[in-house]
Amino acid sequence: MKEYTAEELGQNYEKFLGAIKGVFSGDRLERLLHMYSEDELGEELAIAPASGVAHYHSAYTGGYIDHVLRVCKNSLALLNVYTDDTGVEPDFTKEELLFAAFHHDLGKLGTKRTPHYIPETSEWHRKNQNKLYIINGENHHMDVTHRALWLLNQYGIKYTEKEMLGIMLADGLYNEATKPYFITYREEMRLKTDLPYVLHWADHMSCRQENFHYYQSKK
Repeated sequence: MKEYTAEELGQNYEKFLGAIKGVFSGDRLERLLHMYSEDELGEELAIAPASGVAHYHSAYTGGYIDHVLRVCKNSLALLNVYTDDTGVEPDFTKEELLFAAFHHDLGKLGTKRTPHYIPETSEWHRKNQNKLYIINGENHHMDVTHRALWLLNQYGIKYTEKEMLGIMLADGLYNEATKPYFITYREEMRLKTDLPYVLHWADHMSCRQENFHYYQSKK
């Protein structure tokens, strides 16, 4: 389990902003930097975990940034695997893929005033169930991806239809609500873009990698 110092958390925050600046530009970049500024979601961005249970993935202070940057890296790697195998150009841009990768878990930052995760205070749950964080009951109950889209809307950040589908469907078949997008027997209802598949593979691989590192640290 990683333990970052305050200085390291600040460095990771700057690294995240640098990655954002390396992909986006213009008005969208300005709005993204405003959303992630210290006066808005920046503080929570720097300290948020990526999950609430130790054996899930990156359930530690600063784990959110670690996870998101890993998903971005794996998204590009799997895009190369996908295109090399099919021999065709993807039907989406790298910017679209990375926008969805950067924001697929945005809802885990909660709101400007109330974080999504708060520390679990029950020692029994921490010891026996590995629950280090619980979902903050002060927020409206909302699916993480729905909150992600809501937050982007609140900050006036526009996204394409393919980017929206990528964010919505990042959990793949692990989310009951999104199964109908992946399991359909009607041609006209199948996904018409492969972006959600590539992002889901990247997210799932990232979680498995983080899960592996967790168990290695326990040995």
